[in-house]
Amino acid sequence: MMPPKQQLDKSAWGWAETTDPSAITDQHIKKAYHLDLKPCKLSSCKRNCKGNPFCLNSIGERVWFGEIDDRNWHDVDDPESERRKNGMFVGLKNLGATCYVNTFLQLWFHNHNVRKAIYQWRDPDFNKSSSEEWSPNTICDHLQVIFAMLELSKRRYIDPSGFINYLGLDAGQQQDAQEFSKLFLSLLEESLERNAASTGTNIVPYQFQGKYAYVTKCSKCNNMSDCVSQFYELDLSIRGHKTLEDAINGFLEEEKLEGDNQYMCTVCQSKQNATRTIQLKSLPPVLNLQLLRFVFEKEAGHKKKLNSFIQFPDVLDMGNFTKDGKSALYDLSAVLIHRGPSAFSGHYIAHIKDQSSQAWFKFNDQEIEKMKGRNLQLGNEDDPQEAKQLKGTRTPKGYHSSRNAYMLVYIKKDAENRAENGDQFTSYVAHQREKGKTQDQGDSKDRKSPSQDIQFLPPHVLNYVEQDNKKFEMWIDELVTMREKSIEKGKEKQENIKSIFSEMVCDSDNKIFEFISHQWLTKWLSNPSKAGPIDNKPYLCKHGKVDPDAASKLKCITEKGADYLYEKFGGGPRMQGENLLCELCVRKKCCIIRTKQKIAEDEKLISSSMKFNFDDQPCYWIGKSSFRSWKRLALENLGDYEKSWSKDLLEEDFDQNENSNYSQQSTEHTLKFNEDLLCEGHLKLGPDESNRRLIPELVWLKLKMYFPGCPEFTRDAALCEKCLNINFEEQRVKEKNKATAQEQKSALLDLFHDRKRPTLLKTDEQLFVVNSDFVYSWRRFVRDTGNKELVSDVLNYSLICEHAKFLYPPHPDGRLALDDRVVYLYAGEWQVLQSFFSVDVEISLLLLKDEAGVETVICHPEACEECVTNRLEQEEKNKFHYKDGIIYIRKVAKGSEISSHGDDSVSEDPDFQQSRKRKDSFDSTEGLPDKIPKLDTAEVRKSQRRRKVRGEKELKVSSDQTLKDLKIQVMKLFSVPPFDQNLSLNGIPLVENSETLSSLQIMPGSVIMLKADEPVEDPMLLEDIYAASDHQESGFKGTSLSR
Repeated sequence: MMPPKQQLDKSAWGWAETTDPSAITDQHIKKAYHLDLKPCKLSSCKRNCKGNPFCLNSIGERVWFGEIDDRNWHDVDDPESERRKNGMFVGLKNLGATCYVNTFLQLWFHNHNVRKAIYQWRDPDFNKSSSEEWSPNTICDHLQVIFAMLELSKRRYIDPSGFINYLGLDAGQQQDAQEFSKLFLSLLEESLERNAASTGTNIVPYQFQGKYAYVTKCSKCNNMSDCVSQFYELDLSIRGHKTLEDAINGFLEEEKLEGDNQYMCTVCQSKQNATRTIQLKSLPPVLNLQLLRFVFEKEAGHKKKLNSFIQFPDVLDMGNFTKDGKSALYDLSAVLIHRGPSAFSGHYIAHIKDQSSQAWFKFNDQEIEKMKGRNLQLGNEDDPQEAKQLKGTRTPKGYHSSRNAYMLVYIKKDAENRAENGDQFTSYVAHQREKGKTQDQGDSKDRKSPSQDIQFLPPHVLNYVEQDNKKFEMWIDELVTMREKSIEKGKEKQENIKSIFSEMVCDSDNKIFEFISHQWLTKWLSNPSKAGPIDNKPYLCKHGKVDPDAASKLKCITEKGADYLYEKFGGGPRMQGENLLCELCVRKKCCIIRTKQKIAEDEKLISSSMKFNFDDQPCYWIGKSSFRSWKRLALENLGDYEKSWSKDLLEEDFDQNENSNYSQQSTEHTLKFNEDLLCEGHLKLGPDESNRRLIPELVWLKLKMYFPGCPEFTRDAALCEKCLNINFEEQRVKEKNKATAQEQKSALLDLFHDRKRPTLLKTDEQLFVVNSDFVYSWRRFVRDTGNKELVSDVLNYSLICEHAKFLYPPHPDGRLALDDRVVYLYAGEWQVLQSFFSVDVEISLLLLKDEAGVETVICHPEACEECVTNRLEQEEKNKFHYKDGIIYIRKVAKGSEISSHGDDSVSEDPDFQQSRKRKDSFDSTEGLPDKIPKLDTAEVRKSQRRRKVRGEKELKVSSDQTLKDLKIQVMKLFSVPPFDQNLSLNGIPLVENSETLSSLQIMPGSVIMLKADEPVEDPMLLEDIYAASDHQESGFKGTSLSR
């Protein structure tokens, strides 16, 4: 086992500390490249010796020398996993959002009478001459194929794409499953009607059709009339009902016809109060009960799923709901489930009882699972969350409870017996033998035996299924062959790599070797197909030889092994052994090591010398940055210096009381030694003592040995005369500006502090107007004369229109408009201001009262009515036309009421009112704000600061958004769906979803109150509503079901 890499590196260069660069020998050079180390035998090291170029252990070769699982040579899954398992039914592939179709196909397939009727159907337009190339082209053709494949296919699941495409359904869009059932049965009944004459009956009404009557009784004459209707399923409302029996009773419940809904009695010959009930007249063999889980909410504008639980029995006696009360027992045979919190998404599965074995199966698209025992098991299989909720409830024996069941199918007991007697099973092999087509069907035991009904299938459909089974077997054979070939190639590849790698290992006798990248070797052994060309350029020095600093990143391999790798993968350049060792780089690094050693010794001397008082000794000026970085600069002076060798040098500031800043450090890499104390432009000793310090002569002489010819200044060296004059002039200007600012502030103290400002124009009192930008700039100058420019001009031109008239006149009654763009001055202030500043346009206001007492505001220049009107209209328009404005939504706590007058502190937020005068910032010592936001007159202005209120969140909106769009955004913030949101502005409810924010007078800064009707905890529901908000429901419009 080799020593650690750090020790090997230290050992490789240990000789440099005692060897002069001019005395370096070949032995030193080999040692620098670690070539003095002995080769490691293959498999002798548990870990790779990174510092030894002759160690090729543990770089990825162990995988190739070990036992490799066959699965690593191919990415082909076991094709036998796609074969139908023994005793299992065939699944249906989900094409995206077609799970609702799959559940009904499985349901109808498992109805023996429906399946048999479909098998017996014949296309009158069928052409026997083209049976070999036949493909389904009618609805019954497609059902025949799907049912036949569900019964006879060898596949684990089949693809119903042809059926879906024929119906014109969008495979990526989930539709209403209950509507699909109704429309499809209607279409199927119509299609089967053409064959009804030959078969004697139409299976759809025979299996599913029942009759009920609307019985209406006049409350005055007791006359009764009935209207008989047919049904294929009963639509049962589950709202407010806990059991199936309650829902059926609710369906049959007496309805009162009163008021506008009175009944026109034929006996009384007038409208009368009446009662109406539904009476079940006859019940079908198969009773479909649709549980109306998906209801349309008018207020919300979309469908909503009812997630309430309902209990239903294994055995349902419909005699309890008929007039004669005669027992009519039905057995539960299927439960259709919708998993998911909303009507917009989710997943459909079916639990169906096999009438032959009486076992329950769960049909989940491709996956089919036989339930344990003979009883239906919901709960965990229906919805994991439902199982938790059911723990605290009790379900009576013989009942089931579900909050996701949307359809129940019951089969009449005598009909069930008839189905069982007619569904005798026979073997597929026997059937084939009867047809004279017996083949070797060794895998028939792996499928559920088909029913006797297949004898009714048309030959061309049987042939279609048989051809598909042959294709399936061919597909399996192809995949198996592909896997075997991949495994064979993989094993050859393994042996090849083992052979090559063994040839690459150098031993003590190998005098000829080549360097190669350790990283590339590891990559090659990890995945040979992705290794790519060999790139050795990063490991070459500027002389075109092997960089000694890269020695630990390289490995040595035999010339024979290198020949194979370069021939196979290309790349280069090749680094052929001792011929590419760089003596120049070794000498240079030796020099660096020795210099570092000397620097370390001198650093100790300098550090100790700086600890003593040297005020009475000869001293020299040195730049603080140069003093911090002298070690790095000394190494850089050696020539082409690599940064990696300076990373371990700590740049210390020997004066612990001085702090370096970022700007100082950034210049350290651009200036040479002691150039940081030179003045700019004149390259003499600068007057600024903050960037330099004194050091004793002993320290200076040590440093000068490393930097001969550097700028040198003794303690008494003269400062740059030009810089002194510039500094003197700058100081004079600063003092003058400071005096000017103090004088102006004293003369205009109220204006500076924004106090005692005029708000009303008094009679015969003259006021003057200045641009607010001037006032803000002047205040900033007074507060910081050292960094802000002197203000000398009052520019009022922006307050004047193109007609040279005033744009911001006061109100006719003398009230001054509190506008951000103007500041009002008293006459005395104006006189003082004129003495300090030049004014481009003088603007004055005067309120005069005539003898009749009528007051008139006189503006000079006069106000421009046209431009003032246009300005006000544009400002008002800008309030409600914006993009990415900020508004605030405040949620009202449960139980609180929203004031009908609004919340003045919220809805009329002073931070966002146009008439609110902007406050200016001052020093903290004056107790006033320290920041004045700059006004952008092109936009709707708003404060940059706002006090946060609990329960309030910001929203970025645009004026062209609708209220519905806003509600979607609010839903994301507060998890409250749109139909539960009550929004109001200034106490006025916001109700029109189609209105824009502009038309609702919502402007940036508005605070909208939110009151939620009820909390919604399910985040999936909110996501579904959001996704559905952009989609307009069109149902089955444009499909074969709606034609």
